Amino acid sequence: MRVFRYLLASLLLLVVFPVAGNKIFHKNDKYAFRGDLVRCAIKLDGYQAGINYELLKAFSKSHCDSTSIIPGEDIASLLGELSRDSLDILVMPSSEFNDTLGLVNLVLGDTSVTWVMRPGKSANRELFRWYAGYRGTREYSDLVRRFSESYGVNRNWKLSSGTISPYDNLFKLNAKLLGWDWRLLAALAWSESKFMIQAKSPKGALGIMQMMPATAGKFGVTNCLDPEENISAGTRYLVFLQNTLSRYTEDPEILSWLTIAAYNSGGGRALQDLEGRERSSATEAYTEAVLRQYDIFSGRKKEEGLLRPDSLGGIDPGDENTGDQEEEHDDQEREDISHQDHGDVDMDGNK
Repeated sequence: MRVFRYLLASLLLLVVFPVAGNKIFHKNDKYAFRGDLVRCAIKLDGYQAGINYELLKAFSKSHCDSTSIIPGEDIASLLGELSRDSLDILVMPSSEFNDTLGLVNLVLGDTSVTWVMRPGKSANRELFRWYAGYRGTREYSDLVRRFSESYGVNRNWKLSSGTISPYDNLFKLNAKLLGWDWRLLAALAWSESKFMIQAKSPKGALGIMQMMPATAGKFGVTNCLDPEENISAGTRYLVFLQNTLSRYTEDPEILSWLTIAAYNSGGGRALQDLEGRERSSATEAYTEAVLRQYDIFSGRKKEEGLLRPDSLGGIDPGDENTGDQEEEHDDQEREDISHQDHGDVDMDGNK
């Protein structure tokens, strides 16, 4: 009986301790990642921000109960937060890192990006151990594949294999709520942010769908940087606009045009544009840009695409302020990002 108890105790140590080790270690170690929250910031351009956001989410999923990931503004202040223990991980360009504060940088795969932390062998070891295991998973290879395409403005979309963005699955899922071709929703997102999660307008619109924080909050967003939350909220806002405007027309193409215009300027202004009163050249140009991008994504000629503003018949717009009870969507002062270099993603030499 004594031998049996000894063997049982040894077996429990071998099986249970490795599984529970991280949590026990987190609670007792001064610096190692906390068991309840990992606080992170990303200060990167292009699609590097997107793939590193998902890497941080994957890391924190196995090391804590939740994660806080924010877009970084100023690297100097973020490094200061790290040294003051108000931030756990900063993801930034390797070229901008220097060791003046005694911090530790860890390069994971892509040598142009580094993860910066405070000194601590245990924390560094945890991160390296996780990455060594994660890079051998199917989830990691799928992640690299999704971001391995070049989604720059000069890409020949018509010759592509049907992949438009790293977030095609999210567009396909959410477009069903609108009854849209998913490529039309992707075209709107491209016009808003070029699929960059860290995109921010001068007025404060954030993320892939360029949601104003107040509007995003109404649709349940807790983190505008999160592509799943941002695309979902933007789509539900479009559904709201589409339902509001559906009483003015039964033509699905006219309704789509109105909804796109309203996403840019509000429902009331979209109806004014349609009627020709106080026509907004900015809204018209925005809607045309979305539809033109949709033509490109779908490989259709312009004349085969959705109706353009000058093709729309007159309908009774009713209350010209309809739809303006929601927060006006910002794009009038949006930073022009159409010609920025979005950057290739190179993880372990995979481009």
